[in-house]
Amino acid sequence: MRFSSSISDATDIDEALDHVAEALRDGIHDDVHDDVHDDVHDDVDGDDDGDDDVDIDVAVVFATGHHVERFDRIHEVIKRALRPRFILAATCQGVIGARREIEQGPGLCALAGAMAGATLEPLRCAPGQKGSSAIRLEARAVADGEAVAEPPHAIVLVGDPFSTPQQETIESLSEAFPGTPVVGGMASGARQPGGNRLMLNGTTHDDGAIGLAIGGAIELRPTVSQGCRAIGRPLVITRASHNIVQELGGRSALEVAQEVIQQADEHDRRLVAAHALFVGRVIDEYKERFGRGDFLIRNIVGADQEKGYLALGDPHIRVGQTIQFHVRDGATATEDFSLLLEAQRLHHPAAGLLFSCNGRGTNMFGRSHADAQIIDQALGDVPLAGFFAMGEFGPVGDHNHIHGHTASLLVFHEQGGGAGSAGVGG
Repeated sequence: MRFSSSISDATDIDEALDHVAEALRDGIHDDVHDDVHDDVHDDVDGDDDGDDDVDIDVAVVFATGHHVERFDRIHEVIKRALRPRFILAATCQGVIGARREIEQGPGLCALAGAMAGATLEPLRCAPGQKGSSAIRLEARAVADGEAVAEPPHAIVLVGDPFSTPQQETIESLSEAFPGTPVVGGMASGARQPGGNRLMLNGTTHDDGAIGLAIGGAIELRPTVSQGCRAIGRPLVITRASHNIVQELGGRSALEVAQEVIQQADEHDRRLVAAHALFVGRVIDEYKERFGRGDFLIRNIVGADQEKGYLALGDPHIRVGQTIQFHVRDGATATEDFSLLLEAQRLHHPAAGLLFSCNGRGTNMFGRSHADAQIIDQALGDVPLAGFFAMGEFGPVGDHNHIHGHTASLLVFHEQGGGAGSAGVGG
């Protein structure tokens, strides 16, 4: 199993693709030919015989909206240069590579993988349809050509935020693939409907969602960092309606929230003032104690001052659930992500796909390249590609959820924990 990644800030998409494709080839193949640094356009013109030592199974490419007019060049160049079995691409606000993030200006990043024995099923979630019938498997294929028999280990999903009902899509995927984690994000390359591009094996869409269901002889482990820290104590919802929390422990929910803030130390009060107060809903009510990773973090989207109610960005609120208030900042997010990644390091990580909220980056950390560097420090020099999303998908507990201000990472591991080969390009 071999992976390679690369990132470019070139203004011209052909220049960016030249750089990225050459770096991917250089990183993923055993033998580096004397002509490996020849212009990738020789491949596009058909001059390369394609007799490379390693069959590349997948290439995932993310490009900022600056490249939308020539987005189709991604498939042309990557297909001819690398000959991957599957190509998935999307537009975004900013791209992420190994140790580097491009938040402003043109950017393009890619991850390529040779995963012998892994199964790959491209899928399409069409807009305007509901339920699992909205999910169409575009093809069934395995690296060795056999049909897919086992359920996937994980699904990588990228959607258009203007046309994809996020909650329905997650529920539909969970229905179609029970127990399978969904990791991904919403394309962020446009500010209006029709402006994003999603590409799957040469077919380009400006709506809906696309993805890859990955299974077979490979291990995939998700990490979802919500970047929050609990304050106060756990509280039981004693009165609620839909997403409205009316009472906590028999008292006005708003009154309790105000009390938690008043009793917090000065540092946490400053965090609430700067970044707002969040609510964490306990995932497993049967636990005796709750810690990091036990909460699904949701925004407080409104408050009724007269009635003392809190409105949460969570459609699954009910009486009897346990919640706890949370705060978020760059230091907390760094600590949270670093601690969660410790488990990944034990299993010889080979590569990663990262979907980080566009509210993170310099907005949250006050410095550039934060998430990419956290991953590098925790996992080492592994190939990485990703983008800043307008909403992230990832599992918390046993269920898939939609997130905000979250880093959702899917890490590829050699089955059985062995170390694969990896290359990271600039």
